[in-house]
Amino acid sequence: MTLYPEENLGVPWDIERFDGFLKWATTQKASDVALEPNKGIWTRVHGTWRPASHRKITSHEIGLLLDATTTKNGTAIARTDAGYDIDGAYQVKVDRFRYARFRVNGTACRDGSSSSGISIIYRTIPSVPLHIDELSLEPAITENIFPHNGLILATGVMGSGKSTLLASVLRFIAENHARHIMTYESPIEFDLTSDEIKHTGPCTQIQIPDHLHDFVSAPRNSARRAADVVMYGESRDQETLRSMIEEAEIGVAVYSTVHTRSVAETLPRIINVFPSALQNQVASSLISSIRLIVHQRLLPKTGGGRVAVREFLSFDANLRSRLIKVPLQDIGQTVQSIVEEQGQPLIEAAERAFRGGEIAEVDKDVIFKEFSQAR
Repeated sequence: MTLYPEENLGVPWDIERFDGFLKWATTQKASDVALEPNKGIWTRVHGTWRPASHRKITSHEIGLLLDATTTKNGTAIARTDAGYDIDGAYQVKVDRFRYARFRVNGTACRDGSSSSGISIIYRTIPSVPLHIDELSLEPAITENIFPHNGLILATGVMGSGKSTLLASVLRFIAENHARHIMTYESPIEFDLTSDEIKHTGPCTQIQIPDHLHDFVSAPRNSARRAADVVMYGESRDQETLRSMIEEAEIGVAVYSTVHTRSVAETLPRIINVFPSALQNQVASSLISSIRLIVHQRLLPKTGGGRVAVREFLSFDANLRSRLIKVPLQDIGQTVQSIVEEQGQPLIEAAERAFRGGEIAEVDKDVIFKEFSQAR
């Protein structure tokens, strides 16, 4: 277990010392850094949380760091005290040419006594997306993840690599398909405008709410700007979901992420966001527009690191016609059966990773148990 060198610590934890800590955390391959009031700092490496500092950090210090890495106007403590969480992005210069980038969220919490404190999560963001061939995607995914129009969804729990997957897909489109790409994110994660990417068409990244007020405005904005490919980093409210689906129906390739635990769970989860009076209409539009759902998990890799296992289903015209006739209450179970018939269930990917020596049997068995319960 590696701790941040104590000689680099100071009192208080100011932004200069914390920048040094964040740079150190990136050298340790930390995906997340957690600050809790009156506790040592934690880092998550390859999916496992571990202590990174014996030195405790106070809630006041955390508030000052949240201000310095997000609002920069002295309002962080007041806003969290009022019950608002704070999102932002922050970067630290690593050397002359490189920056370490982080997605930031600060939220009020109990500080270990009767008073309130602040906790912060810093999630690392690679500056430029990976090349898609670095992801070891199944051929059936790469054959169906670049439709001319329609809706493509990457699903999974927090930290399962959904954004990494979609960013690599958009990089491939930017370098090969000569289409106008627009992203709406909060905050912007990967830099798709980087000179490292050999663009064959325009690419515009918009951060909510800095560049555009909210996600609800995004579909109208992208339509006015003649977008061919749109990526939504957030698609949870009714207005955005409805507009996103309509946009996919009229000729745009729309990519987004959903927090679900399987392909089969995804369509019902979206439909159930809407009131019952609208669900049949929404289901019809959603099924008409859907092209591909990829569900991804990151499992501990034998020998260290993590490996992606994926469940997926491509929705061709025949499958969409079949699903249109399915009653709402049966869509999830029907999709589960179709995944087993003509897609790739998660257990199949886990079995293959286990046979290839990439994951341990215990992790494969967890997937198998979940798969058995879902059937």
